[in-house]
Amino acid sequence: MFGSGDGYRSSKSVNHVSADWLTRVLKARHLITSSVTEVKVEKFGEGVGLMAELARLTLVYEAPETFSNTLVLKCAAQNENRQVALVLDFYNREVDFYKKVGPKSGIKTPDVYFGGVDNATYDHVILMQDLGTFSPTDQLVGATEDEAFSAIELISGLHAKYWGRVSNESWMYQFMSAKEAAKLRDMLYLPSLDATFEKFSSNLNDKTRKICQHVGEHYPRFWVDKISKVETFIHGDYRQDNFFYPQDGSETVVMDWQISGRGKGIFDVTYFICQSLRSELRRQIEQELIRHWVDKLSKAGVKNYDFDVAYSDYRHLVLACLVYPMTVCGSLDPSNERGRALGETMLTRNLQAIEELNCTELF
Repeated sequence: MFGSGDGYRSSKSVNHVSADWLTRVLKARHLITSSVTEVKVEKFGEGVGLMAELARLTLVYEAPETFSNTLVLKCAAQNENRQVALVLDFYNREVDFYKKVGPKSGIKTPDVYFGGVDNATYDHVILMQDLGTFSPTDQLVGATEDEAFSAIELISGLHAKYWGRVSNESWMYQFMSAKEAAKLRDMLYLPSLDATFEKFSSNLNDKTRKICQHVGEHYPRFWVDKISKVETFIHGDYRQDNFFYPQDGSETVVMDWQISGRGKGIFDVTYFICQSLRSELRRQIEQELIRHWVDKLSKAGVKNYDFDVAYSDYRHLVLACLVYPMTVCGSLDPSNERGRALGETMLTRNLQAIEELNCTELF
């Protein structure tokens, strides 16, 4: 059903969507036969998706249609967060995922009916299935033990499928290359340090400031140099806010593929564990989760990657994962209290994991 092409400029934000544009898009995909005569726009997701605007669309048709009368529209962020998206080309990456990988990934994702990016203005739109019957999770609350094991098992299937076989096509984000490590360091991490230290001073002390500073200055060491080399396809933002659990108990839906691409599978595991679990639960089950992931890879045919290697990679990447809270806290506009709380939660959980895993000995 995925489509792209002319028309997305008329929906550069959720406030610009029109009945005429929806009619053209849905008719071009043979999803409706009449016309959209009215559209109601209801924004949602503030403080959850920092890099985009989200809205639920309720449509009125000229004649009865079998197609849904509710859809979700995702558009480019309408604040300075768009600049961060541009640096890493988030919007093209997500459109490319849905067009070229999504149906083959083995992970349930929303049905997408239209996606496009205007590279001249970096306006962006994705029109997708409304998951109104699904229950979104809350990263601030943190994943439960059952949710954590489910998330790790789910992503292991994607990693195993592409392990050592991920394509090297020009469109695919080289997520954990030396070039990207330098970009993350110079364009996001280091420029975010001072603002993070100022805005979140109550969450930091002299020791943690030095840790943040050291990781930023030596970022490629923890992102590329000291971890295993085999690559696969990764989500890149695998965290609790991006999962939707169906109320009927069927397959979990995974959202927000803006940073997906070629990288180390253990990154998705590390990022989820150190920032989506409450620290007390992480301490109890982190090694079990890593063993579970490694076991699933092994059963799927992945060889020469055991727990000891994975755990070493994990400790290095707990340091590298600081780039996410650093960017959220220092470079993004959270726009609301929930967004700020998310940055604070990511930062404090990550720093606590660094301390408890004695990751500073890796310096």
